[in-house]
Amino acid sequence: MKYLITGVAAIALLTGCGGKDKADGGDASSKVERSSGKLAPVKLRKGDAATAGEALAAFSLAESGDGRIDFGQADVKGTKATFSNIVITPTDDEDGTIKAGKLVFDGLGMMDGKANFSSMVLSDITISPPPGEDVDAGGKVKSVELLNPSPETAAWVASLMGKGEPASMPTGEALSFDKWALNELTFNINEDDGAQGSFLIDTVEINNLSKEKAGRFLIDDMKIDMIDDSDDMDIKARIGSMEIRGADLGMITAMSENAGNEDAMAEAMMKMMNQDIADPGYDSVSVDDMDFAVSGANFVLPKLRANVGRDKQGRAVEVKTDPFKMTLSAGEGELGEQLAGGLAMMGYEEAVISGEGHSKYDPDKDIITYVKGKNYYALKDGFRFDMSGKLEGMQAFTQAAGGAGLSPGGMGDSDMMEAAMQNMVLHGFEISFDDDGFLDKGFNAYATMNGEDPAQMKNQIASMMAMAPMMAASSGVDANLATEVTSALADFINDPKKLTISLAPKTPLRVAELAEMEDPSMLTKEFLGLSASNK
Repeated sequence: MKYLITGVAAIALLTGCGGKDKADGGDASSKVERSSGKLAPVKLRKGDAATAGEALAAFSLAESGDGRIDFGQADVKGTKATFSNIVITPTDDEDGTIKAGKLVFDGLGMMDGKANFSSMVLSDITISPPPGEDVDAGGKVKSVELLNPSPETAAWVASLMGKGEPASMPTGEALSFDKWALNELTFNINEDDGAQGSFLIDTVEINNLSKEKAGRFLIDDMKIDMIDDSDDMDIKARIGSMEIRGADLGMITAMSENAGNEDAMAEAMMKMMNQDIADPGYDSVSVDDMDFAVSGANFVLPKLRANVGRDKQGRAVEVKTDPFKMTLSAGEGELGEQLAGGLAMMGYEEAVISGEGHSKYDPDKDIITYVKGKNYYALKDGFRFDMSGKLEGMQAFTQAAGGAGLSPGGMGDSDMMEAAMQNMVLHGFEISFDDDGFLDKGFNAYATMNGEDPAQMKNQIASMMAMAPMMAASSGVDANLATEVTSALADFINDPKKLTISLAPKTPLRVAELAEMEDPSMLTKEFLGLSASNK
């Protein structure tokens, strides 16, 4: 299967790395649009007929075979060049043979002393096994396109076409273009080792990539159907469509620039995540008809919508994930059998999970609010877990954590972290667990595994809860506070309804003050504004 992967990679690399236009590049409007609004049509740059020949030479296309591309016919007029009967020499003997009907450039010319183009389209592509390879497989791609690349991106494409060692793909702001697209890709494979199946995708598209941010990333109508007898694995997958607007690619750059150095990569990723606690790194996400089945473990997500609201400065001030539902179920297969056993132990034939998310953020005050009733996960015939609250100083904390070198291996500069803790303020917080049979199912499953009686287990835990207030009082903690929480927990265990625990202090509480409080008796029910119930 290696040659299929490397073949598609070669095609993608040969044209940069987003869009869906007519194959001749004459119409730059996108065929597929989503609810986030139509993208503005791409305006192709003008080339320079006087230097178009010099640009073609830089792309190793002055003559057939100057680089990795052999062609039968060439038609060069002004800033447009059309090459027919294309054969691409692989960079590795193990790569597949790549042929194409046409390679069309438009807007050719030397721009600021560097070879560039406004449109490049490789069409009617076929990928075959390497000569002598006894494999029944093949792939086709209708077209791959690249529009208005940056000089650095165009130079990289030129290096891929030449016979020398290809340059590294540009990163950061150097990697820029208006559109890239791979259209109507089909792969079929039937190998002797038992690997067989097909891979189909209508469109992969990236639009308006600039300054490490993509205006849109789109996958449209993807289907995978693969069986590998050698690994006893089968995969069936489908994505009707997946679109991400305004995707921040900075983390990918950070990972690529620090590849091979785990500590440096972890630190770079931490700094990226700490830049804005309220910004998830996209403007919107839209998913339709996602369905995966891997050796009997089935996952279905019919629809997902998430959007980020921004202020006039472009700062994220609101993140909403619309109500969604996904299903996990078991079918025939090794993973399906394992999943079925786990589900059956808890009394389920399938797990239907739903959820929603909504947070608001004030970047000037560094206050994040999780909207009540809009942040939850629920399991059908199981439970619903809700969270709401208001917290101040999270951005300052995460930025300080990144500046202090916070990483999975340590806590960084303690003074900086302590200063960040001083900025964290709790205005209020509430969690609730609305039981719909999950607790009893959990007790029954655990008791069955350990040969115990579920009722006795409940009584044992309830007895331990009853002793907690006395233990708390002996250590100086407010007995009323401990009684409030443990009574609600004990009641929930015996008769699970909706367990709710909330903090609503009259005056916002600094987290550092709570951590540094030497006298535990000051942590009273009234001071924290704590309440707990099972209703």
